[in-house]
This record gives sequence, C-alpha cells and structure tokens, in this order.
Amino acid sequence: MRAVRVEGVHRLSSGSEPPSGAFRVVHEDAGPVLHLHGDVDEPLVRQMRAEGLDERELVAVQVAAVGYIDSTGLALLVRWAQSAARDGRPAVLRSASPWFRKVLDLAGISVLFVLEDDGRA
Repeated sequence: MRAVRVEGVHRLSSGSEPPSGAFRVVHEDAGPVLHLHGDVDEPLVRQMRAEGLDERELVAVQVAAVGYIDSTGLALLVRWAQSAARDGRPAVLRSASPWFRKVLDLAGISVLFVLEDDGRA
C-alpha cells in the first residue's frame, strides 16, 4: 500500500487508481525530453512503463509542472540519473521549483542531478 494525496489528505491505496498526472516526450535537437505534469506516482510510472518509456534514452526531464512526487516517481528519476552517469551524461532536471528541489534534498538525491532553469514550463 502507498500514500495518496486527496485534497491535502493522505490515504492508503492499493495502487489501482488511474494516474492523476501526465507525461509526454518531446524530441528536441539534443534528444528526447520527458515532461512531467501533476502527480508523479505509481499509477503514472506504471502507465509510462506500459507505453514503453525508456528513461535511459532521455537527455532531460522537465519538472516545472509537477505538483506531487512519491517514492516511485523518485525511483524513476534515480534510475535515469544512474543510467546517464554510466553513459557519461548529466541527468538534467529542468525548471525544478523550490519545493521540488527540497524534495530532492530531503531524499538525499539532489547530487545526482544537474538543475537547469530553461524558462519553459
């Protein structure tokens, strides 16, 4: 079971809900960039996997529109950062809000990422 935000209240869930967040991959000159929106949680990560997302190919992740991220979402970002490091590439997070940066710091994983403000949401 995992905690899910419902109007500011957390409740336990079996993980059977549809995703409340969204994602899209935008192909830029440097390569694919993952744009995350809303809640980045287990249902959304499960959907990304079902749709064949391979985070190892990503050159950056845009997080400006993330409102919530759970351990499943953080694990996705960590796997991507580790894969990028093995390939000698930086793991670039774009437009991380102060809240998102604090989450990374509290989780002890901010050192895995290069934070970039690109002015886009």
